[in-house]
Amino acid sequence: MNELLQFAEHIIESSDGVVEWDGDRRGFEALLSQEVQKGLGLSGSLVNISEPGHGERFSGDSETLTMGYGTELLDQFIPMALGMGCAAAVAMPSAASPKKTALDVGSRFAFTNSAFREKGTQRSTVDYWLWSLEVTADADERHQLQYHPCISRHQLHCPALSELIPAQAAQWEPISLKPSEVSPEELDRLFLTACHRTLAGLEEGLSEFKTTILRHHLRDMERIETYFLDLTREMADEIERRKLTGSDLAVRKEKMTQLSREKAAKISALEDKYRLRISIRPLTLLLARLPVIRCDVLVKRRKKERRISVIYNLLSKDFDPMACEACGTETYSPGLCDDALHLLCPACLMSFTQQKACPRCRGQKPPQTVQGVFKQLSIEKGA
Repeated sequence: MNELLQFAEHIIESSDGVVEWDGDRRGFEALLSQEVQKGLGLSGSLVNISEPGHGERFSGDSETLTMGYGTELLDQFIPMALGMGCAAAVAMPSAASPKKTALDVGSRFAFTNSAFREKGTQRSTVDYWLWSLEVTADADERHQLQYHPCISRHQLHCPALSELIPAQAAQWEPISLKPSEVSPEELDRLFLTACHRTLAGLEEGLSEFKTTILRHHLRDMERIETYFLDLTREMADEIERRKLTGSDLAVRKEKMTQLSREKAAKISALEDKYRLRISIRPLTLLLARLPVIRCDVLVKRRKKERRISVIYNLLSKDFDPMACEACGTETYSPGLCDDALHLLCPACLMSFTQQKACPRCRGQKPPQTVQGVFKQLSIEKGA
């Protein structure tokens, strides 16, 4: 949870507060500004903030709060960020969009096992959230990267907007958001999607770092193997040279067994030393309210039908993708299951075809927590 504590630290210090971390960085003592104190609804300005399960380490009369995913404190801090320097909101003028746009859903989407028919369009706006996330990879050495995923209000990743929005946002009018427009729960879901897409795309950014770590790991493994092989050979040579028997032979064999256990322990420690651990921390957040054209589509699979909406973005001049309802992956080639007509990406559709059962109908859903994201992607979460 350390990345969330760092996020809290950033909010507090950005508003002229002071933070003092404890020794193992599982929490900190903070002197809050009046603004943050009021925003958190606290009676005093001195407070302790810690990871879940670590609040007991603080003593004294100061109030201790828990910072973690799903906690009330996180729900308070994220909206608070919208009023500070680490977040902003702007709106693209509708006048900047063409009055007439010819849409062809079939030119962008391939409904692989169903038919569809367009049912009409209407102009609207959609909020897109451009996150700046710092990803830290630890494995004996440390490597940091920054990613800027753009997530629509419908929890869809729109990579093209990550470049288009910053290039033009300075020319757009700032807007103020009402608390009723963005709930803490919605921000949690958007942040979760941003983390998911960022972590899913880490392979390329970390390839050189992982190659270096692997090289160092293999080097140290070879050193351990060579060291203990030499010791074992020395003892074996001594046994042969001195023709040891009885208790002397038993002592040497016991030492060789001890060497084997010590070698296994060092290899295990080495694996832990070079295990890749990932943490992710939000830095900044920009909301861009963009004009779109919403196109209603009727999709049919056998004798069943379902109405869905697709979004044509007037900044990117492209359709936003659809989301697989089983795993959350974006796709322009959705398929449908037989019973509930769930939208499935090609991988989940293949699973449906092979197993004759829709993964979403069987209960599979996109990850609902950040821990679930790390688990789905087989990534170890850092401290």
